[in-house]
Formats: sequence, structure tokens, C-alpha cells
Amino acid sequence: MIRGMTGFGTSSFFYKGKTYVVNIKSVNHKFLDFVINLPNGFFNSEAKVKKALSRFLKRGRITLQMASLEPSEREPVLNKRLVLKYFNLLKNISRSLKIRQDIRVGNIIELPDVIYFKRISECSNRNFSLLFNKALHSALGDLVSLRKKEGKAIYLDLSKHIKKINQKLKLIKKRLVSIIKEQKARLSNEELKDFLKSYNIEEEVVRLEFHVKTFKDTIAQAGALGKVLDFITQEMQREINTLSAKFRDSQVSYNSVIIKDEIEKIREQLQNVE
Repeated sequence: MIRGMTGFGTSSFFYKGKTYVVNIKSVNHKFLDFVINLPNGFFNSEAKVKKALSRFLKRGRITLQMASLEPSEREPVLNKRLVLKYFNLLKNISRSLKIRQDIRVGNIIELPDVIYFKRISECSNRNFSLLFNKALHSALGDLVSLRKKEGKAIYLDLSKHIKKINQKLKLIKKRLVSIIKEQKARLSNEELKDFLKSYNIEEEVVRLEFHVKTFKDTIAQAGALGKVLDFITQEMQREINTLSAKFRDSQVSYNSVIIKDEIEKIREQLQNVE
């Protein structure tokens, strides 16, 4: 069955005293688009994450975020190159001004950017990666499940519109048979031939019936079918427009307007289909 494009999934894992949370959400989008937010040290895995998501999701804007509930640990790092530059600079100042100055470690450490703090990242650890992948697929499973539930609700709504289109199409066919019968009794053979040539909409009715049946069969299938359904709906629109323009009858026009309205409702709903 068809699937929707909105959903949310979350999962967490515990590693070295910290809890990490993986959140995935998706909203409607014409194509498959990603917004990936990963911690420092994990950016090289972004392509792998997108590939994993692409195996299960074909349309929608997908936002994935992984974060730790605890603050990241930091470690002090000495900028050795900068220390050496500061040391040589102080020596040159002392020499040029002929000032005897003992350069102490404390003097240099207090200078800007000599010591900075670097966040400790465990993301490159293999065990961490395994736990993350497990959480990723767990959250993804929840997301897909919600998209399937939404798809079921959309399926029921689309089926309702298709049913109404079929009802109105039967009335148009019935009206067509009635009018042709009336014209046969009233017109000569030559006049009837001209009438059928100008007003016969049997071809449009047959094609519209085919597209409606194809649409009904397609929404019951599994997969990313939003674009296919949109194309079928365009063909339905084309046929009903031709039909209503070709056959000018109040009853046919009335039922054609209702069919057009139902098709428009279908097109709006298809914006939510993967």
C-alpha cells in the first residue's frame, strides 16, 4: 500500500557513561532531501547515513540528528608551533631593547591561544559506530511505520474520491446512451452520423475508466508511487476536460464538474504520498 511522507522516529544508546539520542523526522517534499546533523568527528559517515536512509525512503525531506544528553568532555591541547613563535618573539624583543629578561613557561602559557580545549570524540570508535547504526535503524523503523499508517489513511481517502468519480462516470455513460437513443429516433442516418462524429465521447469515457482503474490498482501497491499516481491523475484530468468540452449537455456538464472537483482533491492529497 502507498505510504505517506511525514513521520518521526527516535532511539538511544549508552556508551562510556553517556546517553546518545538519534532522532529522525520527515516532511513532504517533491524529492528526497537530507538534513544531517552529526557530532564532531562523525562527518565522514554522513554519506553512509544517507545511503542507509535511501534504502527505505524515496521521497520527503529527512532530518536526522544525533546528540549526547551529557556535555562533551574536553581536553587541553598545547599549540606547540605558537609557543615557539611566542618564545622567539620575546627573545627578539629582549635582544633589540637590550633588556635582560628571563622567559618563563608561565609567561608564555598566559599568552592567547597557547592552550586550547578540544572536544573528545568517541565517534570514530568501532563499537560506537555499531551502536549508532543499531539506533539509526531502530529510529528509521519507527519512522517508516508511521509513514505506512499515514499511507493507509490516505489510501482510504483516495478510494473515497475514486468511488465518487466512478459513480459520476456511470451517470455520464447512462446519459450518453439515452441521448444517442433519442437522436436515433429524431435524426436521419446522415444527421445521426454527423452528430456521433461531433459529440460521441465513448473514447474519452473508455480512457477515463482505464485511468481510474489503473489509479485504484496502483494505490493498493507498495512502494514510492506518488509521482506515478500524479501522472495518472493528470491523464484523468485531461480526459474529463476533453469530454466536458466535447459533449455539451447540462447533466454531463454537472457530473463532469463533480469529477473535476474530485480529481483536484486527489491531486492535493497526492502531495502527501511518497
